[in-house]
Amino acid sequence: METNLIELIEKDITLTDGTRNLTVKGETKNHKVYKIPLEYLFYNNQNGRITTWISKYNSENNLLNLDDMEYYNSVLHGFIKQANENAFDKTKINIKMFGQKVAGVVLKNGRIIDGNRRFTCLREIAAEGEDCYFNAVILDTDEGISDKDIKRLELNLQHAEERPVDYDPIDNLVDIYRDLEQNKTFTISEYVRNVNKKKTEVEKTLKKAILMVEFLEFINADGKYYIARELNLDGPLQEMVGILNKVEEGKEEDVKSALFTALLTSQTGDLTRRIREIGNEIIKTKNADKFIEEYEEIVEEVFEDLQGEEEVDLSTVNEKVSKNTSLKEKGNTIITKKIDQNRHEAVRNKPIVLLNNALDALNAIDETVVSRMNEENKEEFEEVLKKIYETLNAYSEEINV
Repeated sequence: METNLIELIEKDITLTDGTRNLTVKGETKNHKVYKIPLEYLFYNNQNGRITTWISKYNSENNLLNLDDMEYYNSVLHGFIKQANENAFDKTKINIKMFGQKVAGVVLKNGRIIDGNRRFTCLREIAAEGEDCYFNAVILDTDEGISDKDIKRLELNLQHAEERPVDYDPIDNLVDIYRDLEQNKTFTISEYVRNVNKKKTEVEKTLKKAILMVEFLEFINADGKYYIARELNLDGPLQEMVGILNKVEEGKEEDVKSALFTALLTSQTGDLTRRIREIGNEIIKTKNADKFIEEYEEIVEEVFEDLQGEEEVDLSTVNEKVSKNTSLKEKGNTIITKKIDQNRHEAVRNKPIVLLNNALDALNAIDETVVSRMNEENKEEFEEVLKKIYETLNAYSEEINV
């Protein structure tokens, strides 16, 4: 039977003299804060801070559910703590010294909307022998509060109070992907209003989130977001978005697959730098098509090896790709060779590039302005012009040697 916290008010749950200002369904007001026994509450499994941890658990075990609430809470307790142990320890010390200063927010069924870390700290303090309660606003979902209203409140609270360091970037990508792409809870304009960010910033983050999902599909690990977190893909994905934005239409998928493969087979530790290097030194050059053609065999081998597996996790990636020394060497040889070729070509072409730049600068000179120069300026102009002729003649002599 589902708990109803509203019915427990003035019984096990008592009113405090505190309030918390919240905006719910567009109305901002002070809400009453109640003192709630910990055993009536459970974690929010949609909490963005632990999304990737839950995805890892679900991929390795049976799906988490509330049939055994104590077990469910103990598992998510561990995730909350692991997600940011430094922040957790500081919050716990603060609560032990001064008590819970900021009230949480819960639904009437006991689901925690805001205050998961504070709740976790209180659970640990209670386990150490102290008498603990969770102070929180109780939202009555029977009063027309929809799932979208709840999510909007979560976003408001998260972006108003959380510091960026508290939120793993991959967990943030999963959150924005679910809200804007998978569940379409919000339009981009609605999301922008709720998180106080620029539209261009949200659009760029969404592109990165979609790219992360596509990477997981490429390696046959759909929904296993923890892989992206454990591979530290935020930086590389950021670089890929910039690269793909400048790729010619119709070639995005080939470039994307090549970048995913290069990411998996890289022999360098700094993946962000490697992807940036491939983008600048290969993909953005006129030799990009030739590289894609030469690299296709590596892409196909990686893709087919992983797609052929029934289940893919990090150990599968390590076994099929990371430990495949010959495949990695072959792939990295192609990349390194192409980068070196393009760099040498760039050096050879540098004089032509500079000469074209000089020509553009000369063409930008307004002849009318030249004709109206005073005598002093004309003399200086002719002097510079003479030096240009002399320089060009010197280059001509070098070419004709």
